[in-house]
Amino acid sequence: MKKEIFDFYSYLRISGTQAAARRREAEKAGIHVPVFLQADISARCNLSCPGCENGCVRTKHQEELLELEQWDGLFREAEQLGVRVIFLTGGEPLMERELLERASRYQNCWFLVFTKGTLLNEKYNQFFSDHRNLVPMLCLDACSNINLVKGGKSSYLYENLMYAMDALSRRDIVYGTSVTLTSENRHRVLTRGFLDGLNRRKWNGVLYLIKDEAEENTAGTENLFWDGSLLLNEEEKEEVKRTLKELWEDYHDMVLYTLSRSGRFFGRPFEKSEVYRISADGNVFNCPAGLEKLGNLKEKNLRSILQKQTVPVDQ
Repeated sequence: MKKEIFDFYSYLRISGTQAAARRREAEKAGIHVPVFLQADISARCNLSCPGCENGCVRTKHQEELLELEQWDGLFREAEQLGVRVIFLTGGEPLMERELLERASRYQNCWFLVFTKGTLLNEKYNQFFSDHRNLVPMLCLDACSNINLVKGGKSSYLYENLMYAMDALSRRDIVYGTSVTLTSENRHRVLTRGFLDGLNRRKWNGVLYLIKDEAEENTAGTENLFWDGSLLLNEEEKEEVKRTLKELWEDYHDMVLYTLSRSGRFFGRPFEKSEVYRISADGNVFNCPAGLEKLGNLKEKNLRSILQKQTVPVDQ
């Protein structure tokens, strides 16, 4: 599965037939199944970064969190219902090796593992090489001077990320990156120069994350976004869409998306797809920002929770 012959975008576009059929069957039974799930599988992290929006997760008591078997059951049910992609987030997901091994069993799902890359080593590189349905997603916020500069960690994380990319590319492992877009960095990270730099390291795609004004500071920690100074305004969001459309022409075999925390996608082939979120303690929300709670997996299974939902209006 070498980068020069593996077109990840085309694979995603044509390989989801079985999952789509399962979602259609579920829809007939009154169950609305999202294409994407975000699962906060870890309440642990080996870093302590200023402004971490998941800082509150680490304060929860262990008995409040979903256990390994419950996560395993969720992955099984999600695959059966036709969920196509599951974002594994935290905390630091690489601290949950046994849980990642469970996820690798569900070959009809793609699992995107969002990591700062500091725990990637030879054993993990071999793990990702052996389990191709798990895709490491390196969080490049440190490279974009978003919030880690305050803690003096930007240079350290940048070096680790570049090293991790080189190690993954040497093994021809499919991997992606994520960057939080801001009013300050959009002209730097939405450029051909930025993408060419990633391309030289055999990267397969970028997920650009956009924070929304409607979000509240539920983390209770300092965050550069809460005063609104770095949030994209509506004009800037439209500029991002125009720029992304232009970049698609030159990087048509790459996966380029923007995703807002309210769950709005902009990208191919999932323009009208939504993202539901499952928190570390089992709460199911209708978007990554957690604005509306739908139920809890300790009380009901995913099918029962989704049974109550109506098909959303196209966004």
